[in-house]
Amino acid sequence: MIRKELLSAALGATSEGVIIASVEDNGKPSKIIYANKAFSAITGYDTESMIGYDCRLLEGLANDSTSVEKIKAAIHSGNSIQLIKRSRAKSGEQYWNELSISPVLDEAGKLTHFIGVLHNIEERIKNQEKIEKQNVQLAEKNRQLDELASHDFLTQLYNRRFFDRELHRLCAFHQRYQTPLSLAFFDIDYFKDYNDCYGHNAGDQTLRAVAEQISQHFSREADISARYGGEEFVVLSASDSDEATFLTHVEAVRSKIERLAIPHKKSKSSTVVTVSAGIYVGVPMRGMAPSFFTKEADRAMYQAKHQGRNRVAVASHVRMVSG
Repeated sequence: MIRKELLSAALGATSEGVIIASVEDNGKPSKIIYANKAFSAITGYDTESMIGYDCRLLEGLANDSTSVEKIKAAIHSGNSIQLIKRSRAKSGEQYWNELSISPVLDEAGKLTHFIGVLHNIEERIKNQEKIEKQNVQLAEKNRQLDELASHDFLTQLYNRRFFDRELHRLCAFHQRYQTPLSLAFFDIDYFKDYNDCYGHNAGDQTLRAVAEQISQHFSREADISARYGGEEFVVLSASDSDEATFLTHVEAVRSKIERLAIPHKKSKSSTVVTVSAGIYVGVPMRGMAPSFFTKEADRAMYQAKHQGRNRVAVASHVRMVSG
């Protein structure tokens, strides 16, 4: 058996706030019969003045009605309970604490006392909040890095690397479910001549203007617009399941770019900047390389160029829409 003096010294030396309360049989509130100095330091209540105080003090430490009811139920039923809550000290200052309440039974199993252990975890919570804040900041930085890694710096469209990855993924998906996938290839007509005539700054502005028209029109969730390289752009779409609808959308973009009326005096097909485009719409077949889609749309785009530029051609077809 541990001597009373040793037990008292041990409880007095611990940094945990400890109180012991008796359980009354007459329906009266339980009374605090012991409180150590650490409990006083945490709560701001004087140790001596707490002796004989009823245990509604613990309910007040909970600082919210839900926790109060849990504490009441635990005390009355003789069950243990542990809470992590924001509490208010006697001074009114709020702090985070971990409160544990456990029953003490006599030899006959009757509840006679309960012991409450209070631990100030304000510093731990602050560190957790700091870590959580840093994690949020890190996640945002990672998102920004991922954005940079997947987007073209000049046009803000997706880059070729991201496009190729999505093309592989979507080809596998559409092959599995045997649904069509649509791809368009755009190329600015006589862009090298434009750069030579107007300079690279003007060329960059034109690339951004063309990219904006493409991204604004193909802005649906199932559309992916990317800068493929140089003056080439691609659109991969799962939104349009038939060739005629997709052709209409691509032609609308071609027309919008022409109506921007960006002067191009070195063009051999128009007085303004124009694009030639090719499309391919099909169901990915088993064993078909995803690059088949880009090759077919690219081939159709060159067909449009050979036919006079500033138009849209469909892979494997002679039908074209011209400006």
